Amino acid sequence: MTIRLRSITFILLILVAIIPVAVLAFTLYQQMYNFAYKSVDSRLAASLKQITAELSHSHQILTNELWLLSEQPRILKSLDNNISAKELSSFLEHFVLDAPLIESLYLVKNDGQIVVSYAGNGLTLSAADNLFDYLPHPPAHEKRPSQRKATLNLADEYALVKRSGKQHSIVHMIPIHTGKNIGIKGYLIAVVPMYRFIETAKKRLEPHENLAIFFRQELLDDDSVAVEQDELFHVAALVLTGGGYQNAVWLKIRVGESLQSLSSRVQNFIAPGVANSTIVIAIILVIVVLFAHFVAKSFGQLYTLIKDFETDKEAYWFNCSKFSIREFADVSHLLVEMKRTIGEQLRTVNHKNKELARIDQLRAGYLEEVQTLNSQLEFKVEERTRDLELSMADLAQSHFFFQQLVQFRRSLEASSGNKQIVHDALLALAACFPDIEIVLHLPASGKHSQVTDSLSVSVASFEDIKLQASEALKPNVERTVIEFEQQWVNLFAISCGSKKEGWLLVNHSSLSEQVYNRLLLVITELSSFLENRSLHEELDTIARTDSLTGISNRKAFDELQFTLETQLDAEVGLFVIDVNGLKKMNDEKGHEKGDQLIISVARVLRECCDGITDNYFRIGGDEFAVVLSGVQLTMAEVLLKRLRSQQNNRVFIDLDSFGGEPLVSFSVGYATTEEVQFSGLYRLADQNMYHDKQSYYLRLRQTEL
Repeated sequence: MTIRLRSITFILLILVAIIPVAVLAFTLYQQMYNFAYKSVDSRLAASLKQITAELSHSHQILTNELWLLSEQPRILKSLDNNISAKELSSFLEHFVLDAPLIESLYLVKNDGQIVVSYAGNGLTLSAADNLFDYLPHPPAHEKRPSQRKATLNLADEYALVKRSGKQHSIVHMIPIHTGKNIGIKGYLIAVVPMYRFIETAKKRLEPHENLAIFFRQELLDDDSVAVEQDELFHVAALVLTGGGYQNAVWLKIRVGESLQSLSSRVQNFIAPGVANSTIVIAIILVIVVLFAHFVAKSFGQLYTLIKDFETDKEAYWFNCSKFSIREFADVSHLLVEMKRTIGEQLRTVNHKNKELARIDQLRAGYLEEVQTLNSQLEFKVEERTRDLELSMADLAQSHFFFQQLVQFRRSLEASSGNKQIVHDALLALAACFPDIEIVLHLPASGKHSQVTDSLSVSVASFEDIKLQASEALKPNVERTVIEFEQQWVNLFAISCGSKKEGWLLVNHSSLSEQVYNRLLLVITELSSFLENRSLHEELDTIARTDSLTGISNRKAFDELQFTLETQLDAEVGLFVIDVNGLKKMNDEKGHEKGDQLIISVARVLRECCDGITDNYFRIGGDEFAVVLSGVQLTMAEVLLKRLRSQQNNRVFIDLDSFGGEPLVSFSVGYATTEEVQFSGLYRLADQNMYHDKQSYYLRLRQTEL
């Protein structure tokens, strides 16, 4: 009994003291380790973000300084040999010393000849053919010099960098523009060693952190610590480019910390906490052991009382035993009461057993009836379950169909033309009706071309189908049938607006009511969109067309001006044309004849612009404009000659039997962006037109005199 009591005490000590304390110690250690690990991870992420921002900012400053340097008068003069090489070399030296990333700088003519360089290796640069391949020479067929952009390249010519080893470099090629009529005469070539990028980045590193820079999985620095085996690391992309650059160089920056260093730092971080936790856990363990000893002693007394109760020694232990725990003393009194009541309960149990036997017989009868009812209920449940499954499947199909219909509506709103609409429609129909063969046809409408495509239908040519569909679909016919591949198939009409009709062929002889209704929903959605699109395009055309002359109006002119103004380096020419004598015509012959004169001038303007440009507008009552851009500027003289040739020609307006026919006369003013900035283009062209009008009226007065 003593041995068993000690075993119970030992087990109680393990359960109450050692296991909880061990779990507490492990939990505290794990939490402290996780906190230290997250702290290191957060610091690495912050270091990477700071390094990436620092490198991007430094590179952006460098690109701006290079563009400013390329516009310096000394650089432009040096290309014309108007400045000494020594003076220019000193100028470049000061620039390089102020730009911390650049190691060497070259000034090269557009034929590849090096004018001057600072701290560079001219022989290596000349031998680097792959670098000079990036020099964008203007094509021989271009009459005007091309405006090229700067380029940015990662060079593996290690001799371009002074430091020994396989040192890569970033090479900037900045074109030097000397004017719009001259174009590019040379280039500034700046060599930025990769090790300077890395030195700049390492200034932001914390101790124990490793850094590496990659280009297309290639390590770009021999001195970098390899971090492929790091336990913890962060990676970010660095895009090197700038304003006016036609390309970019993508680098990958990786900052990490090795497993050994991480473990050492985490252990150093949590060592003070572990020591304090050990002291606290030891104190808790002592308290728990004392408490467990006290509880085990009380349990030993209680065990002794129970054994005495089994051997009928209640008189002795009930009078002599004293418990230090009040609850155990209450248990001793309960044992006495239990012994007294057990006898009564046994008699009661015997009586109730007889009752239970009778009830059991009744239960068996009821159970048989319940089983019969359960069988009937299971059959009905299975029947209802099948009906519910069919309903749920139908509901799921309907839900999926309406989801596809909503997605199809959104794709129509984002579509750019009939080809995209047909593609999206076939995708939606394929998702909703996977077992049906479909052919979809949309006719040409406005600026949209004719498109015919099919889903799961192999047809060499759609011409026969189009011919049958055009004959079968009469006005106000929404659905009909035609013969296709020796069977009758359904043909649905699709309204496209402007009296244009498309069609949808479904290669299925009989459609269920559900499929038929869903097809009608898709066709209705498509027809509504196409009709709205046609209406919007017609309204858009009306809004940008002059109602009197039929040519573009002032709204279209303002939109074109805004578009050209937002384009960089856009070359634009503008004719401003004002009709002469319109007020006199209105006053003497009436506004109807004046309108006929304006219509005649518009017709003359359309004939003169034929083959040159479609951008001619009526921008006021008797004022017209013609816009030339790009290569159209070469036809400015031709257009001006055509306009001059139409001066004083008859316009075939029948005034009256005595008035004769009026003559077309208009004043012309022309200006280009080579003469003035775009914002002042209209003002200059209007002034030139005004001078031409003054000359016209001066000649008219001299003729009358």
